[in-house]
Amino acid sequence: MKEILVPIVTPFCEDGSMDEAALRALVRHVLSRGADGLYVCGTSAECYLMTPDERKRVLACAVRAADGAFVVAHVGAVGSDVSENLARHAAQAGADAIASVPPFAYAFTFDEVYDYYRMLGRSTRLPLMLYAISQSTGRSFTADQFERLLGIDGVQYVKYTETDYFTMERLKSHTGKFVYSGKDECFLSALAAGADGGIGTSFNLMPEKFRRILSLYRAGRMEEALEVQHEVNEVVYALLQCGLLESCKYLLARQGVDCGHARRPFARLTEAARHTLDEV
Repeated sequence: MKEILVPIVTPFCEDGSMDEAALRALVRHVLSRGADGLYVCGTSAECYLMTPDERKRVLACAVRAADGAFVVAHVGAVGSDVSENLARHAAQAGADAIASVPPFAYAFTFDEVYDYYRMLGRSTRLPLMLYAISQSTGRSFTADQFERLLGIDGVQYVKYTETDYFTMERLKSHTGKFVYSGKDECFLSALAAGADGGIGTSFNLMPEKFRRILSLYRAGRMEEALEVQHEVNEVVYALLQCGLLESCKYLLARQGVDCGHARRPFARLTEAARHTLDEV
């Protein structure tokens, strides 16, 4: 299975358009450093600051650059028409799977959310990944609700960006679905609770460290795995303190892949923030 997926950021030119050359370079960069594949047009990619047409162009470019590597297209949106249209495009563009957050912004009932995923799963023949991230969507699920959602035809994966590992252990043990941890700072904890792999923003900067944690955990070398998790968390802490996406793009530029800046209303880094990131 594809265990370490990088939710690539979207490189933008100075005029705000997608930087295709930088996107191709970023794809090569992360795949050469231990990633199994890509997660495209997710939260890390600023998908909600892009139009559907922009998201389609980003995905098509990423699939071409991936050159056969595993690609998950995030198609989440508030409305079903948009997400299903993006899903059909993802299938045409050559993605290997689709993913979606639950519909947000309105107080949708669980039955409405269930129907959203049921119809999204029917819109293509691609496997579907349920993306649980209550901090962004305001929607959390109980273990029983997860079990219902994971019983929908086509749902094969979960991206679990939560820290309730009791619920995660329940959904994993009851359904057997492939679970990706979405909390970079808790990757080792998630593995201990049954996660199979990971997808996280800081993977853009250090996919090899997450690969190392996974390998050490499976080898039973827990103290070493925890030490690498500490190294990861030094970086994650700085990213969160300074501004996650702008900081990630700043450090990617330091690694030789200039991805420009995050779109407004994200703020540019202060001099103090740049100094903190340089040190870490």
